[in-house]
Amino acid sequence: MTTKTQHSDRSTSTPARQYYRVKDAARALGVSPRTLYDLVEREQIPCRRLATVILLPAAWVERDPTMPVKRR
Repeated sequence: MTTKTQHSDRSTSTPARQYYRVKDAARALGVSPRTLYDLVEREQIPCRRLATVILLPAAWVERDPTMPVKRR
């Protein structure tokens, strides 16, 4: 008697990341963690705080940056 094992796609795929810690987000964005901490402190970027941990939404970290405006 042979038994077939079926694997669902959900068990092998990893869930999408919802939040980044500041250090991980800084690495992904190519900036220093201090820069992100300063922006969080001035409430210029979205974040969630869980006790002493600051989390940045993955949608914000992974967004396509807009083209910078050249100053004249």
